[in-house]
Amino acid sequence: MSTVDLVKLHNDSRDLLERLADRLPPDRLADYRSDSDAGEWGVLLDALCARLVRRQIPVTLPERDILAGLLAMLEIVEEGEEDYAYLSDPSRVLSQLHVVPS
Repeated sequence: MSTVDLVKLHNDSRDLLERLADRLPPDRLADYRSDSDAGEWGVLLDALCARLVRRQIPVTLPERDILAGLLAMLEIVEEGEEDYAYLSDPSRVLSQLHVVPS
């Protein structure tokens, strides 16, 4: 992944977190921000997707589109690496989101 892609991944993930901040518990939001700051985007996005899907947290169509873009940017880790249950099937995640009008 190029430096430009990494900057976009960081900026877009932070933008999404700020958009969702009022719907996430403060302690989780702090953890997600820490993951973003550390460059742990796989950990961040897998955990965020899990929370959004399991808790059916409402997301707007623009937020869904940002998430879709982020998921498309990530390369799934090779076999034997960390298992990202949600990142391994982005289309399933996107179809299970609770999307609401903007």
